[in-house]
Amino acid sequence: MDVFLDPAFEPEYRGHPLVLADVGARGGLKANWAQATRHLRVIGFEPDPREYERLSRSAAGNDGRTVVLPIALHNHEGRLPLYVARDRGLTSILQPNRPFVDAFPDSARFDTTEVQELAVDTLDHQLERHGLNDVDFIKVDTQGSELFVLQGASQVLGQHVVGVEVEVEFASIYGGQPLFADVDRHMREHGFDLFDLRRVYWKRDAGQSLGGPYGQIVWADALYLKTLPAISGVIAERAAEARKSKLLRALSVSLLYGYHDHALAIARGSGDVLSAKETALIEARITAGGRPASEIPQFPGRRQLAAIFKRLWETCRPPAEGWSISDSEVGNRR
Repeated sequence: MDVFLDPAFEPEYRGHPLVLADVGARGGLKANWAQATRHLRVIGFEPDPREYERLSRSAAGNDGRTVVLPIALHNHEGRLPLYVARDRGLTSILQPNRPFVDAFPDSARFDTTEVQELAVDTLDHQLERHGLNDVDFIKVDTQGSELFVLQGASQVLGQHVVGVEVEVEFASIYGGQPLFADVDRHMREHGFDLFDLRRVYWKRDAGQSLGGPYGQIVWADALYLKTLPAISGVIAERAAEARKSKLLRALSVSLLYGYHDHALAIARGSGDVLSAKETALIEARITAGGRPASEIPQFPGRRQLAAIFKRLWETCRPPAEGWSISDSEVGNRR
């Protein structure tokens, strides 16, 4: 379905587009955000000079809808060492935890090839500086320092943001890094619930070809959405004329990740922000768009037949290749 719901709301989205802060913008926009480009503004943060130049060239000529800044983010302003990895996508302000990563294949990609000095700042400060406080969504992928970035975004998390996608670790890939429990605690303190994890499993060199396809769960992309009471609080703090646009953007974020039930609950709990006609229109769009394109009706023996097909699939599927296996995507999209 159209994540912007209905043409009736086009003026609201044109005046107040979705704003995404992409922290660790390497690789560009994630695939599910492509459906939002019609009304999307992106501010990317990428300190790697090569990737920054590539992203800047890609963003050229898009009418300023995407801005990329060569800035690293943390929970304070200052300077830190940057450990440049052989695989530049693994570069971090933290050193790799060699006893852990060396137990897995291809650990040489974590080798530090040089150490640079890096200027860091907080997301709150950077957004204020660029007049972008009303951010709707934050994506964070900074190789072990994600919690520090979120700590430096406490103001925008509490007052503006309705969704976050963040890389989290369950084991220390980098020395002294915060783990999932630390990130989860911080997010819940700012009014967010965990909605999904795209899990990644690693198998050790020892016995890589033995047993089932999964190794140890090492990291994941975690999706957090603001709770319904917290969204109501964010909307209530705005001037009356700004409430509808924020509500619509919260709906769009939920729909981008396939959570029609969450979007419907937001719409039904909107109070007087929407008119009765607007609420009915949104409910109709979400309800129609959230139904499967086709659904096999219930019949006697359906559960048993499903179990047979599942067992057949497990028997016939090709064996997993490689030592790293992940879920396909984060969210509830079909």
